[in-house]
Amino acid sequence: MPNLLTAIVDRVDVEYGQFVLQEIPMTRNALEVPVPAGDWLAAGGDGGLLLHSAGTDHRPSVRVELWDAEPHAAAGGWDRVVELRCDLGERVRLQSVTATQSPRVLPITRPGPHHARVHAGGRAETAALDEGTFAEGVEGWLVQLWPA
Repeated sequence: MPNLLTAIVDRVDVEYGQFVLQEIPMTRNALEVPVPAGDWLAAGGDGGLLLHSAGTDHRPSVRVELWDAEPHAAAGGWDRVVELRCDLGERVRLQSVTATQSPRVLPITRPGPHHARVHAGGRAETAALDEGTFAEGVEGWLVQLWPA
């Protein structure tokens, strides 16, 4: 039975349609993770996750969970769900692409390779936002992490 170890709930500034879940310290930068071709939601690699929003200049609600094993799929009306891998250090936080950092930090109990299941909802409503609206909580995200 998987156990939820810890979680953070936060908002993050989306800029240029993107934001990151970034390890601390930033010796490996999640912004350097290769971007998939086509319509992508998330990319994972050394240092964290690069996340692609449906809009720009807004502040989605994001929950990041750390589990000790693969959790059950999250219920809810998610628009998209993807699974990928990343490699994380001892702590991570949400961050904008221009480095506005969240004060909320998620400790990673077993640094190294992790699975990530990324959920996103409210994407159609977010895509309809005008640039520069800085709307809050229209788009919602859930990121579930567990050791690989």
